[in-house]
Amino acid sequence: MKDSESKIQNPHDKFFKETFSNPGVARDFIENYLPEPILKLVDLNDLEIQNGSHVDEELSEVFSDMLFRTKINQRDGYLYFLFEHKSYPDRMVALQLLTYGSDLEPESQPRE
Repeated sequence: MKDSESKIQNPHDKFFKETFSNPGVARDFIENYLPEPILKLVDLNDLEIQNGSHVDEELSEVFSDMLFRTKINQRDGYLYFLFEHKSYPDRMVALQLLTYGSDLEPESQPRE
């Protein structure tokens, strides 16, 4: 995992990291895009940015990510933002995102 602050790969990544590092912006985004039944379970007042990136080094030119720790259904949980910078439509995006999301395991999360 690399330090997201010291290794910003491109302007898209820089914009994303600076914008979503503002808890108010992250909260607004979540409130507008998370489905209502799930939103009711998430404590948006307890968002805590987690350091680092979970994007493979070779994919960092097109992907930006941020991980937030919070309470979900009154238990410790995480919200993961993964943004891809594409200049063309790609029918395989859903499969790509599923693959990257399944590889996510926060450092602080104990392995079971």
